[in-house]
Amino acid sequence: MSSPDYDFKELSPYDFEVLARDLLSRHEDIVYSTYAIGRDGGIDLRARTRNGLKIAQCKHTPDAKSGRLITYAKKEKEKLLSSGSTIQHYSFITTAELSPLLEDRLLTALSGVAEEVEVHGRGWLNSILSQHSDLERRHFKLWLKSSMAIQEMLRGGVFLRGESRVRRIQRNYLRFVHHDACDRAEEALESTGIAVISGSPGAGKTATAEYLLLQWWHRGYRVIVDPRTVDSWWEWLEDDVPTIFFFDDAWGQTQLHDHGASHYDRDFAEFLASIVEKCTDSRSENSRDKVAVITTRSLILHDLLRTSDSANRIFENISTSVVRVERLPSEVRARILFNHINAAIDDQKIRAELAAGNWWVNVSLHANYSPRIIELITARRDFTSGRQVVDALKEALNDPHQIWQRSFISLSTFEQFLLSVLAVSDSRGVDRDQIVRRLKTHPVTELKNAISRLVGSWIDRSFVAKIELLNVTDPSQRDFLVNHLSREPLACLDVIRNSATVEDLTIMCERGRPPEVVEQQTLFTLDSVSLRESLDGCTESLVKTLRQLWAQKLDEVRGDFRDPLPQILFVEAFQTLTRVLIYQIDRYAAPDMDAYELECWFEASMPNLFSLLDRVKVESYAEILDALSQMLHVFIDLTRHRVFPHPYGDIVHGLRLAMVQVWGEWEGQVAGRVIEVQLVDDIYDAVISHPEIFSELGFTEYADSCLDIESLDEELTSRIEDIPFEFDATVGVLEDLFGCTFPEARKALKVWEDAEEPYIPDEPLFPIVDASASVSREVVIQRSSVDVLFNSLADSIGAEGVSDESSR
Repeated sequence: MSSPDYDFKELSPYDFEVLARDLLSRHEDIVYSTYAIGRDGGIDLRARTRNGLKIAQCKHTPDAKSGRLITYAKKEKEKLLSSGSTIQHYSFITTAELSPLLEDRLLTALSGVAEEVEVHGRGWLNSILSQHSDLERRHFKLWLKSSMAIQEMLRGGVFLRGESRVRRIQRNYLRFVHHDACDRAEEALESTGIAVISGSPGAGKTATAEYLLLQWWHRGYRVIVDPRTVDSWWEWLEDDVPTIFFFDDAWGQTQLHDHGASHYDRDFAEFLASIVEKCTDSRSENSRDKVAVITTRSLILHDLLRTSDSANRIFENISTSVVRVERLPSEVRARILFNHINAAIDDQKIRAELAAGNWWVNVSLHANYSPRIIELITARRDFTSGRQVVDALKEALNDPHQIWQRSFISLSTFEQFLLSVLAVSDSRGVDRDQIVRRLKTHPVTELKNAISRLVGSWIDRSFVAKIELLNVTDPSQRDFLVNHLSREPLACLDVIRNSATVEDLTIMCERGRPPEVVEQQTLFTLDSVSLRESLDGCTESLVKTLRQLWAQKLDEVRGDFRDPLPQILFVEAFQTLTRVLIYQIDRYAAPDMDAYELECWFEASMPNLFSLLDRVKVESYAEILDALSQMLHVFIDLTRHRVFPHPYGDIVHGLRLAMVQVWGEWEGQVAGRVIEVQLVDDIYDAVISHPEIFSELGFTEYADSCLDIESLDEELTSRIEDIPFEFDATVGVLEDLFGCTFPEARKALKVWEDAEEPYIPDEPLFPIVDASASVSREVVIQRSSVDVLFNSLADSIGAEGVSDESSR
């Protein structure tokens, strides 16, 4: 970007004070501290040196005329002289444009305040900024002050959520408050190339992540937001353009895997591992050319590490990259609140009312305080008094459901239904054509009009490769809508009956699983209503729809008359049957659930499935293992950590035996065509690459009869020496599988572990946070400095700038 020439109008009084502090500290190579003692103290910044006390007064008065500035200077002189302080150096800093004559007049007005007196205006501030580009980058409110910077960012990056992401950054940057999590995230990104920002809903994870995006974009990095296609990740990773990737709600927006990406965990883990490897490669001149920022809810991250081996492996290597944004310090919360009020309220009467009293203390210390709630309330434009603003904030914090309730009930029945469908669809966006298929009983024009009305308030619309994607705008809205479905079985029933595929029901069924497998967290923690109860009330319709959609899937596969049948079609059919079975079993406690009928249906479905098996031809063990891995992925995800009541356990066991039968059919095809030497090599590779398949499906005897343990130990050892971190867990799985020890492999692992620098955390890395628990209230806020901010509401004119009257 060009040399700075800022007018500083976008800064709040506090933002300007922090900027002045940083510039003075760097310019004079000493540490200035904020020192706000109230409106009449006359001191904003101070530093103690061997030569004495240095004081700085900040006047955020970009449009002040000369007479007003001289009046300010004289008042400051009176206050300081009356204080009796001995000051060695005094700086008067203003955002106004100063001429040489006006600077001399101000120096005259301030004479006698200190042994040395300096006056600095807008030109001096820009000059010092030009010498310290890192400070300019950190104070992004300076340069992100118009759509010009945003458009420049768009031209240099790939924003797959398009204008909605741009609008969000534009809307949020004036309200941002820097806090220690920002520094920790920057350190993580610098050291490992990865920053995983976790926290409770609405805590400010995305704002912290966007801060990093702005910092790295200003360094010249391309910005890629929420790339959906896995292949594209690797293309961007391998090119020569410095890039920062941003994955918002990477593993789900409101629950683990509320998006439908196949093998997402494994692909994503491999991608992150590649970034870490690039960043830690000391041989590379551009080791920091690719970095990634990820946000996730705390309990989603906990669930991920509980259920995903691939995620566990990568997080062992980047444990220091996880930055928690949970309970912000009280002063930060207060400053965020001020920034939202200052930017949103421009009525002078209301601002004056909000400048009085200390209402902000209770709001900032509220147990349900959330930057998102503050944003949603202050964005309303219907306030007529300061009391209304305060009451609205308190009501929202006491009952967060009310944030969206009023807006939702004003929508038409069709608009409510459309939002309910989106709420239980892929949180990464849904193809508009899919929505049209689901709402086939409604005219397309009605859908088009509804989308147009809801875009910008409830719906995000973006385009990827000319495909229009629709999404619920905010995770808190999705939480609200799911809770609405939980309370309204009829609304839930409408969504079920309008499903076009099993995938349309996946997220809803996942959210309504039995309590022993549910571990999730929402913004609206005051309500314990579960979607499970609503689904239990719709069991008959849900079961009927699931079976119809399975039959539809089977007909689609059968309708593909190509011979042989593509393996992927059989795999998809098997995965669909698995989901249909488990989602029915999940309703075991519902009054309308008939276990005997389900057993009969399952037994009748298996011959239909296996009628496809004869049409599938495989050429190698690699094909078999890839297919079984995909089938097992869904099976394990739906059955892990569960004990199924009788007779449902027999059905689940039957599904497992079906996979064993698939293996037997395909393994016979391969064994009959491959020479013995190649066959043994393939089996070694299969066992080492996919031990979980042999373990989960009980193939111990088969593998044991084909393999020599010593030879397997040698092969395993050679692979460990090449890429050790991938086999740390594999050795244990194989030892359990064969009931033996692999001594050479263990030695190789020991050598690698001894070479690694151990990481010993001082506390649990991913503690489970009970979002519904009351958080102990802080009793101390630095009242002096924050009081001044809220008092200044009576003088300043909000987000568009600061008037002549705005002083401290």
